[in-house]
Amino acid sequence: MKKVLVTAIGSMSADIVIKVLHKEGYYVIGTDIYPKEWVVDARNVDEFYNVPPAAEQNCYINRILEICRERKVDYICPLTDDEIDVFNENRQKFENLSILCMSDYDVINICRNKKKTADTLKGTGLCNVIWDYGMEDIEKHNICFPVVGKPVRGRSSQGFRIFTDEEEFYGFCRKVKAGEYLFQPYIAGNVITVDVVRDKRTGCCAAAARRELLRTLNGAGLSVQVFREEALEKVCEDLAESLGITGCVNFEFLETEDGVRYLLECNPRFSGGVEFSVLSGYDFVRNHMRCFENKPIETKICIREHWICRKYEEYITD
Repeated sequence: MKKVLVTAIGSMSADIVIKVLHKEGYYVIGTDIYPKEWVVDARNVDEFYNVPPAAEQNCYINRILEICRERKVDYICPLTDDEIDVFNENRQKFENLSILCMSDYDVINICRNKKKTADTLKGTGLCNVIWDYGMEDIEKHNICFPVVGKPVRGRSSQGFRIFTDEEEFYGFCRKVKAGEYLFQPYIAGNVITVDVVRDKRTGCCAAAARRELLRTLNGAGLSVQVFREEALEKVCEDLAESLGITGCVNFEFLETEDGVRYLLECNPRFSGGVEFSVLSGYDFVRNHMRCFENKPIETKICIREHWICRKYEEYITD
């Protein structure tokens, strides 16, 4: 039985990831920064380990390495951006030990930097990309308000700001390091998330889209409309090809009232709402793993169009 270590099992995507891995016959080892009694899915994995936060990089990596060696872990499936970053910088330590189920080093570096992602995709002509204010624009006060500010390596809407006047904007600029934030014109619209899985060996892709009607403050969809649109699916498949994606990622777009769509970002991991896509007819978790097992992914898409809502539920954990 193959062993998979799934990180951050208190995160939004963990439940469906664990369910599918068990269904596929894997032995699942879960980790989280919180104790077992605080994490519902700690009861649903075969083994659970409380680990240091990824921000404590050396302690975190050393503990994961220790678990992988002791338990002979075959695959590692990181679920959060912080962990993706740390694993990406420590890939060599896992060579000949465990397979990291994520895209290649350079791909992660692009996707985890909103500025690099936008600059990389601007020239492809595949999608609309929101342009950003350069240092010259900022220094010459060539800014039209409102302005959106977001960390270039942000996650889950952390650090996202909307500035409505010069005093507020330039006061903030004086507090942050150059290149730390991306500043763009504010565009009103709703978020579309597209789950995409790509087999790097064959170039085969699959995509499923949803409109996020209600979202948490950190950007997780609560009520969504799953829909089919071949043109959008093809755009996302082409974007995944252009970036060199391996496995499952998600693209986020901003859709304006008049139907114009702008790419916001590519998250090189499962989306928090990947279960919406699985429930709708395509198993992105199963096919993500197939990408790293050197097995062909399923290319037939049978997504059902409907609305799905998520709720919170209480569990006694001790």
